Amino acid sequence: MFHTTDDSALVGNPIDDVIGSTIKYSALVSAAKLGLIKALDGRALTAAELAKELGASVQGVEALADVLVAVNYFSKENGRYRHGPIAEQWLSSKAPQNFMPALMWGYELWNVMWELPQAIKDGKPAQSLWERWADRPEAGKDFSDYMKVKSTLTVSSIVEAAPVPEKARRLLDLGGSHGLHSMAFCKKHPQLTATVMDLPEALANTGHAIAKEGLSQRVELRRGNFLKEQIGEGYDVVLLFEIVHNHTFEENQELLKKISRALNPGGIVIVLEDVKTEKIDAHNTAFSLAMFACSGDRTYSLQEINTWFDAAGLKQSNVIRLPSSVSLVVGKKP
Repeated sequence: MFHTTDDSALVGNPIDDVIGSTIKYSALVSAAKLGLIKALDGRALTAAELAKELGASVQGVEALADVLVAVNYFSKENGRYRHGPIAEQWLSSKAPQNFMPALMWGYELWNVMWELPQAIKDGKPAQSLWERWADRPEAGKDFSDYMKVKSTLTVSSIVEAAPVPEKARRLLDLGGSHGLHSMAFCKKHPQLTATVMDLPEALANTGHAIAKEGLSQRVELRRGNFLKEQIGEGYDVVLLFEIVHNHTFEENQELLKKISRALNPGGIVIVLEDVKTEKIDAHNTAFSLAMFACSGDRTYSLQEINTWFDAAGLKQSNVIRLPSSVSLVVGKKP
């Protein structure tokens, strides 16, 4: 969004790229955190009216809102701000999918990434996300809401592609937070019941969502830490969706052993991950860096995932590419 020179040889210089991107990012997450985007949902308000409603300064609100006009999130006419094309499409109550949770999570990620230089020096962040959120459950809720929105982009393709055994009856969704995948699998396979296991703060709104879908009799919640606590047994399918990048190689290896013990013979574990490849991939490397900043962990290769499967006595059955950055890696218990 910055344009410091008309010299074509200098376009895309670090001032334009980094400073402009930082200001745009800061404006978007601040507008979400302050409630500015929500305040304009279906309304047209002046900076003074917005400032009064938000308990903020007129000058600050105007400076922030004008940036969002410049990047087409807002529009401004006769001194009144309203949602622009991008906000209408992605952030309004009328949008098919409201991506506001992505901005709320972006605010937390913003704070985490400022500490990246020190984390790189130390080899890990001073605190993991879960440690940061120990006394701030609202941040954990924001993350869960973000993961739910993100998952809506891929849930249909995942459920269609996943090779759920015909005789499967019990599904365990580890770290399933929002329950979206468990509900979708139960709708696809009428014989299934599901258990979603996650930390209490991650399951804050899940029960209500399950009840709204009329699945309370088939999807249950279990609050706990699946790394430290028992996960049960007698399952035919275990979902490990976007989990392993938050844990160390050793933790994942022990977790897959625990999952193997929980599976019935012929049962499967489905790992959903942005799998690392030898080729430098822009999305995977960015995601891996974010995971390092958040928890000191990273993305893993197919070879590493297969190492966990082997140690757990599981046989890799197949890798299923999806129309997104993630893939399904399926392991089967003999």
